[in-house]
Amino acid sequence: MSNDQAGKEEWEEIGRDVEAKIRKEAAKWTGAEATDDWRTISQKMGDKVRSEAAVTIGGEPEEDWEQIGRRIDRSLRAEVAKWADAEQDDDWGTIGQKMEGKIRTETATGLGGEPDESWDQIGKRVEQDVRIGLGKWAGAEPEDDWEAVGRKMEDKIKTGLRDWLRGE
Repeated sequence: MSNDQAGKEEWEEIGRDVEAKIRKEAAKWTGAEATDDWRTISQKMGDKVRSEAAVTIGGEPEEDWEQIGRRIDRSLRAEVAKWADAEQDDDWGTIGQKMEGKIRTETATGLGGEPDESWDQIGKRVEQDVRIGLGKWAGAEPEDDWEAVGRKMEDKIKTGLRDWLRGE
């Protein structure tokens, strides 16, 4: 037997040993037998994962994936509905509309606006606040437009770099 053939057989034996060890551990975790085929082990693994998922979300171990999905949907919808001030029996479309309204209201009032402002009004308020804030830093006036703010920002940055380069 050549060295290449002996090496190949050695690796094949190592591969079989590794597979046997993994099969034994997977079978042990799932409750299968180490001698079971991979199909049986994977079916038991799927059953175990499904059962544990069902119990984790408050269901029974024998629930199927469809029941688990409905349970998750109900739970998630109830939590999101509560946050959005909707009814937990509302459909996702209604909950989404109420959630959008709540986010819009909180954003508008957080920016000092009115609760019923539109997204366009909120956007204009944000744009104004950013322009005024950057302008203030650059020495611009609150009524200055973006072009004036941009020129003053550029001047301030140039001045800062020149001072830094001079060691001041």
